[in-house]
Amino acid sequence: MKTCCYYLTLLFVVFTNFGCSNDIDVLADYQESAVVYGLLDPSQSVQFIKINKVFTNPNASATDVAKVADSLYFDSLTPQLLEIETGRKIKLIRANVLLKDSGLFATSPNYLYATKEKIYSRNPLNSSQLLHYRLEFTLPATKKVITAVSNCTDSILLTSPLTVRSQIAPSIDFVPDKIFKIIYLSPTNSKLADAYFLFNYIEVNKADTNVKVKKTLRWRLLNNIRTIDDLGGEQVTTTIASNTFYDLIKASIQADPNVFRRLLPCRMELTVGNLELDNYIQAAEPSIGIVQKQTEYTNVKNGMGIFASRRVTSYNSLQLGSMALSTLYLSADFRSLNFVK
Repeated sequence: MKTCCYYLTLLFVVFTNFGCSNDIDVLADYQESAVVYGLLDPSQSVQFIKINKVFTNPNASATDVAKVADSLYFDSLTPQLLEIETGRKIKLIRANVLLKDSGLFATSPNYLYATKEKIYSRNPLNSSQLLHYRLEFTLPATKKVITAVSNCTDSILLTSPLTVRSQIAPSIDFVPDKIFKIIYLSPTNSKLADAYFLFNYIEVNKADTNVKVKKTLRWRLLNNIRTIDDLGGEQVTTTIASNTFYDLIKASIQADPNVFRRLLPCRMELTVGNLELDNYIQAAEPSIGIVQKQTEYTNVKNGMGIFASRRVTSYNSLQLGSMALSTLYLSADFRSLNFVK
């Protein structure tokens, strides 16, 4: 649940500025409508889709109305996913999920629609068949049918900077004053990519070695890297200065003579998003012109919001290479941080 939530933060940040395909008179008579936020992710065991009311109330401020849960959620919905190519139907169950941070909108309850049924980018019985999913539900009062369609991205294939040798876990090295390359092949149905390197270590209290605290530094390696198209198979290469890694450690970890630190296996996380998600993100980005007008975009028919896909690929249990280890253990720049073997 925590992992799922975390990656939603990475790609849902744009949802604070959602658009719609038609102009709306905010003081018109109330008309039942819905806003959808959904990212299918074949790498996750649970799929979550958020469906809310679109509300107006000329007799109260929007801030006050937003704090009332009844203004946000429909009393009864029966949404489902349809796997278009196979005809498989997946029922979505409403769940009160305690993931929502406090803020402008009511935080309890926090209803999402979820399923534990497996989502695929390709038909498991026919790998050449790409799959599409249609979200569909009917509004309870007006009987208006809301639909949205999305494909799912394949998993990403990273070819550098990881090295793998038989009988040895994958490793990654950062040579001081040098650059290293990140090279990957874009998967089918993907248009943009993000990547993070997670540097894990544990702090041990010298006075009582039973007191240990695991900590993680997150280093963003890729930020919305876009490919030419979403057909897949495009080799993407980018370079990063290795010193950026060491600068992050020096800026983030404070010297403490009361602790020593041991390195733990690290992790790389790569997230790719499909074309629909990329369109939505680009539409939400502010204009660089004098008039800061954002393009209005939605792929939800008879509603608003976004229904798209992303996929997280994790490379776990990564060991640091010999140059990185010797730098952290022996370099004078890091001696005060007390990294020990």
